[in-house]
Amino acid sequence: MARATDNFTIPMNENSKYFAFVPLMPDGKPAPAVMLEKDLIDFLRMHELGIKNPGNTLRYYRECGKLKPTRIGGRNAYTLDAVMEFLEKMTKK
Repeated sequence: MARATDNFTIPMNENSKYFAFVPLMPDGKPAPAVMLEKDLIDFLRMHELGIKNPGNTLRYYRECGKLKPTRIGGRNAYTLDAVMEFLEKMTKK
C-alpha cells in the first residue's frame, strides 16, 4: 500500500533504501523523465522557497558539480535520475 507525500508517492515500506516511487510536479502530474530548467525550478519549488533568482542558483549547483546537466540542442536539460541524485546529495549534507 502506498501513501502520498508532498512531492511523490512511496510504498509503505520506507525502511528499504530501494523503492519505487513516482515523483510529482507541484500540480500533481508526474515529473517528466527529462526536465528543462523551467521544469526543474518548478519541481524544486524554488519560487515557493523564496529563491529570487533560481537560474543563478542552478548555475551555482552546476558549476560546483552538485547538479549534473545533460546537454540537448545546446541547452541544459536534467534527467529525473540526476535530479533525484542531487536531492539525495543535498539531503546528506
